[in-house]
Amino acid sequence: MQLVDDRGCLICGADNPIGLQVHFTVDGGRCSAHLVLPELVQGWRQVAHGGVVSALLDEAMFYALAEEGWRGMTAQMTVRFLKPVPLGVELSLTAERIQLHRRLGRAKSRLCHGEEILAEAEGTFLARRQEG
Repeated sequence: MQLVDDRGCLICGADNPIGLQVHFTVDGGRCSAHLVLPELVQGWRQVAHGGVVSALLDEAMFYALAEEGWRGMTAQMTVRFLKPVPLGVELSLTAERIQLHRRLGRAKSRLCHGEEILAEAEGTFLARRQEG
């Protein structure tokens, strides 16, 4: 299957009018982003929905792997929700590549408010080097 980026991703897609449009900076198997979550992604009052938090952590891990020209999909992901993720404040999202071998990539990610870790994840991705 050819994976096509049409800029419509819910997390990073610049052309998705209801997406979060998160911009990642990528360097050497690591990535980072700063974001403020809007009320649109609320679960409980003033707290981000856990599914959105999981999607952010997943996307960051993808970016940590994609720098090497890999494209793929999540095969397995474990998320630890440590504290509620507040809306309307600046958050930092980071990820780093753990391993890249043939068709499998592994990475871990964190979502923080200041120095406080709010959620973290580790995932395995089925991937392949994609041309173009």
